[in-house]
Amino acid sequence: MTSSHHTVAGGVFALFAAGMALSGCTAAGDLTGVDRPVSETAAVGWPGDKTGRLDPADVVRGRQIAERECAACHAIDRTSSSPKAGAPPLRDVLGLYEADNLAYRFIEGMRVGHDDMPLFDLDVRTADTLIAYIGTISDSSD
Repeated sequence: MTSSHHTVAGGVFALFAAGMALSGCTAAGDLTGVDRPVSETAAVGWPGDKTGRLDPADVVRGRQIAERECAACHAIDRTSSSPKAGAPPLRDVLGLYEADNLAYRFIEGMRVGHDDMPLFDLDVRTADTLIAYIGTISDSSD
């Protein structure tokens, strides 16, 4: 090999090593001053249910999600009994689980409650919309 070939190869290796070192510093180092979303919800541009405003269209969508995903086992209104014995009415779940934790479990595809409960892998907006609807029928919203 010629001397110039070693120089080029060495330069490429040096650039690769520097890039790896810098990417490691950025990934694991101090990110002060870097604008990061405060939540996954913010990362996708959805303000979530932290805005204090309840959009009536979201409540309608949340009801539709509850009808499609929950109604086979859970009561999805303020008064009826759940079709499946042992399944709490949706109006009671916010008394059993904190809203953000419940939404997180739906988003991450975690089981909620018991082994018979299906796994859900909802996107952030769908989970927030479902939780918003549950809030409107919840005993705690009175």
